[in-house]
Amino acid sequence: MRFSSLINLEENLLHTGNNGEYTLTKIAIPVKGEELILSGMLTTPRNRSKYYYAVEHPKQRIVLHFTAGQLRSDLSALTRDNYHVSVAFVIGRDGTVYQLFSSKYWSGHLGKGIGNTNTGNAQDKCTIGIEISNYGYLTERNGNLETYYSRQRDAQGQEGPVDVYCSLTEKQAWFKTDSPFRGQSYYAAYTNEQMESVAILLRYLTAQYNIPRTFLPEPQRYQATEEVLAFKGIVSHINYRPTGKWDIGPAFDWEKLITNVQAPAFESQFTKVENAPATRGKRGSSDRAIDKEEQLDALLPEPIDAVHEDEPYEELQPEDI
Repeated sequence: MRFSSLINLEENLLHTGNNGEYTLTKIAIPVKGEELILSGMLTTPRNRSKYYYAVEHPKQRIVLHFTAGQLRSDLSALTRDNYHVSVAFVIGRDGTVYQLFSSKYWSGHLGKGIGNTNTGNAQDKCTIGIEISNYGYLTERNGNLETYYSRQRDAQGQEGPVDVYCSLTEKQAWFKTDSPFRGQSYYAAYTNEQMESVAILLRYLTAQYNIPRTFLPEPQRYQATEEVLAFKGIVSHINYRPTGKWDIGPAFDWEKLITNVQAPAFESQFTKVENAPATRGKRGSSDRAIDKEEQLDALLPEPIDAVHEDEPYEELQPEDI
């Protein structure tokens, strides 16, 4: 079952850079105006580049997503070579923040969403995307919960293998909504460590870019709405997409997040990478952690040529994760 394997998968990635596929360089950046540190890992793949634009645009909103997968496939999909879809941050189930490029830059993460079609990717440019590693909605069958990828049919109509996420008895692994959201009731649960890291990251980004610590009210929070284009604050992918997306709906502790982001001060409860070696997955690197985002530029892979930044792009599909 997928759920029981996630801890070991993430530990291997964090401690070995997925057996050398990535160079992981520790970041420890102070949150402006607070006694709080954004801790994580700058994550750069070997032999892959051009998955972001090193072009700065004013930031108006932060958009939360879930990946619909597990961390290893998440990072692989979001660092595809010469591909126009990525985000600045991915948050593992253990709370580790993986930074793929500087938050001042951008890549495609909203697709054919409200305000983003035939506009030169305008909404991608003015937003910062955060992906939370999570399988998303699950389907109940025979006492188990199966992932989106279970029983997928191929081009010939043949049913693929069963992909079980967890048993219904593993209640810590899933969440059931009071009523179906976009036709789905069961969702993979987020961890407390992820919720804390999302809060710290949001506090960092809102302070860094002077974005209000505001959230859409219910029920707009769970709807695609044109109001998102004028809103300044924190939203999610479904606010841009009327169909085909479930991130992030009511199977998420919004009230806890709002409290943690809007509190006058916040104190971390979980130990993440503060005591880790500064660099993993590569030999001969500095022992010093990155303490300013400006230091990232020298370590980032080559960006996409800016001449292409207004061009449309093909979105990642769940099967690409």
